[in-house]
Amino acid sequence: MKRLFIFTYPKLTLYTLAILIAYFIFQIPAVSLFFSDVGGLFYIAIFLGGLLYSAGFTTSIATGFFLSLNSVSPLKYAFIGGAGALIADLGIFSLVRISFMDEFRKLEKTSFVNHFIYFFHKFPERARVFFVYIFAILIIASPLPDELAVAILAGFTKIHPFAFIFVSYFANSLGIFALLSL
Repeated sequence: MKRLFIFTYPKLTLYTLAILIAYFIFQIPAVSLFFSDVGGLFYIAIFLGGLLYSAGFTTSIATGFFLSLNSVSPLKYAFIGGAGALIADLGIFSLVRISFMDEFRKLEKTSFVNHFIYFFHKFPERARVFFVYIFAILIIASPLPDELAVAILAGFTKIHPFAFIFVSYFANSLGIFALLSL
């Protein structure tokens, strides 16, 4: 089968390109003004921004959106955006094996990741699970693609769906709150 791109990691390359494009788009003053003045649809816009915050290729757009808002109540808006991000993460949780797992398996075979896994297995199992959850929360809260955190949680833990809902909502709300507070 002929490859679409000449790059080894085409999805990760497209993700990096999406970040660059969003950065340049939000440097245009008219775009930032448009997103900061959504009027009566503010709650819906925050919710949709949360939906975009979770998906890897749209995270940069949502990050630009949240950074361009002049929010008076960032905590309230973080909870609304976190709900949107949770819905997107539940979809990602269901589809991550189809989407990014092939590239994560390729990355797993690299020497850097193998050294990391070897080092990681020196810790007791409870400490490893704790570190995995903390690492996943940091990834979900950050503008990095949530697919990575979901793959890590699915690969290194036996996470219950309710625990995943709590972790996703908490971490996404925390990340959105941080962006709205800047």
